[in-house]
Amino acid sequence: MKAKIILLLLTTTVLFSCSEKGIYNKFIEFPENHRWFKSDKKTFNFTIADDTKLYDVVFKFSHVYDYQFDSVPIRIDVTNPSGESEFHTIDFNIKDSSGKPLADCSGDVCDMTMKIIEKSKLTKGMYKIEIYHDFKNSYLPNVIGIGLEVDSIKDNK
Repeated sequence: MKAKIILLLLTTTVLFSCSEKGIYNKFIEFPENHRWFKSDKKTFNFTIADDTKLYDVVFKFSHVYDYQFDSVPIRIDVTNPSGESEFHTIDFNIKDSSGKPLADCSGDVCDMTMKIIEKSKLTKGMYKIEIYHDFKNSYLPNVIGIGLEVDSIKDNK
């Protein structure tokens, strides 16, 4: 009986410590045809309540196994609580220079992440991040979904 109580307390502690770190986590799946249309801009809204902490903002990208492209042009627009916007274009590498995939794959699903904001102080308030691609065709094929995660981190000075 004591072992069950200790296990329950340990599990509860782990769950609460994990939830304090995670500020926001959203993943949007694309329909069965796995096409991300150029016109399909995805919007993520989150609120920062504590401006004394440092934060990581992570872009998540899932694709079908054996992706046909080495990289994908991604556009990320960040609007802060005061309404100021920053625009970033990244060449999101799917494979390294030798052609080896960079994703973690399980079966036909491959997951990748990239920190778009790292160890930064964010002001209090609502943020809006819009993510879309700048692929040459009207849609980007074989994309399972994209997401955004915001976590507070410890200040390692």
